[in-house]
Amino acid sequence: MRHITLPALSLILMTGAAAAQSVDMSSLYSVDDADVLGPDGSKIGEVEEILVDVTGIPVAAVVEAGGFLDIGDEDIVVSLDDLTFDSGNYSTLMTAEELSELPKWDD
Repeated sequence: MRHITLPALSLILMTGAAAAQSVDMSSLYSVDDADVLGPDGSKIGEVEEILVDVTGIPVAAVVEAGGFLDIGDEDIVVSLDDLTFDSGNYSTLMTAEELSELPKWDD
């Protein structure tokens, strides 16, 4: 049984590796440090992390907002429903006041 199991396992691992290498890289974007623009088009922060739920589905972004030169800024949790992705950046219709009332993220 041992000789049958190991080749089968090898085949499964090789198939998974081949599938992972077949991802079309031309359509992927990195959102790490993507700008977040407010309703008037000005930068209000940048994406630090994307948060997923227990099933692995992205549901929110941690946005570093406020402050000046990383002094006094806060990491806030913004639902992906409140963000629109366009040309490598996110935008929101939320005002600075509304953003300041969102939950804080402390990693």
